[in-house]
Amino acid sequence: MARIPFQKPRHIEWEINTDRYGRLVAEPFEKGYALTVGNSVRRTLLSIIPGAAVSWVRIPGVPDAETKIPGVAEDTVEVLLNLRKLALNVPSGEPLTTRLDATGPRDVTGADVFEGTGLEVLNPELPLCTLEAGATLSIEVGVGVGRGYVNAAGHPAGTVPAGAIAMDAAFSPIQRVSYNVEASRLGKVIDYERLILEVWTNGAVSPEEALTRAASYMRDHFALLAPPGGPEEDEEVEEAGEGFLQESLSKALEELPLPARAINALRNAEILTVADLVQKTDAELENVKNLGSKSIDEIKDALAGLGLSLGMRIDPAVLGALGRGGAK
Repeated sequence: MARIPFQKPRHIEWEINTDRYGRLVAEPFEKGYALTVGNSVRRTLLSIIPGAAVSWVRIPGVPDAETKIPGVAEDTVEVLLNLRKLALNVPSGEPLTTRLDATGPRDVTGADVFEGTGLEVLNPELPLCTLEAGATLSIEVGVGVGRGYVNAAGHPAGTVPAGAIAMDAAFSPIQRVSYNVEASRLGKVIDYERLILEVWTNGAVSPEEALTRAASYMRDHFALLAPPGGPEEDEEVEEAGEGFLQESLSKALEELPLPARAINALRNAEILTVADLVQKTDAELENVKNLGSKSIDEIKDALAGLGLSLGMRIDPAVLGALGRGGAK
């Protein structure tokens, strides 16, 4: 089967990359593929990156969410909803139990959750409840580790102890993912796309680390759909690739998307084909009369569109087949 070149991104850069927010730009993509990649990465990031969350709490004298917590101004349901918002990191990756103890009058926040158990509270400023004067609050907090969202009734059997209140748990450390597709160009070809991906996390994982994990999961899944071929198939691919290279190298300069000024300057320097051109270095082209830096950039873009670049070393057998004995 003939192999037709398919453009893959050549420029991938984190324009912004902090502990909790990242903005990645990748280009150029073949038309339609920036959308394909953006949507796939977003779904993978939101569903597969593991994290930690409060999965149950045990409060003395409070068997369910309808029972008021003594000395606490807020309803129990509101307190539980606030506990769900805790952003947590468990480096060990194992479930654990910790405590929250406080004495009023005071405002109770995420900073009151005990971290000595190997737990890190990433939003200690989070308000949890208000304690009245003389009131004492003691809560046992169960922290689970998982993926995605698990409702209160969905926790594995035996993970919620007797007398505890099971809670809905949003384990994913990815808070939000968005992507946008814009027009992009490569040399004279303008029918390409640019992908702009934005990732927000709770700080348990950086956007760059999360994207690396997501891409690895996607790669492993797609690899199962493309098992290695046999010797005959490999030979066919190799021959097709060599044929495409030879066809590209044999092109005359006039077939490249270059201005007439650049083509004339190259021809005057006895550079007549793509094979002649790719064997030249940047420094050699800079010495070509009437060929400026802008023209050299245009040449690089045109070669990139063929999967080629300056300074290439071409197999003498390929050059011989093209009737080009060596660099001009």
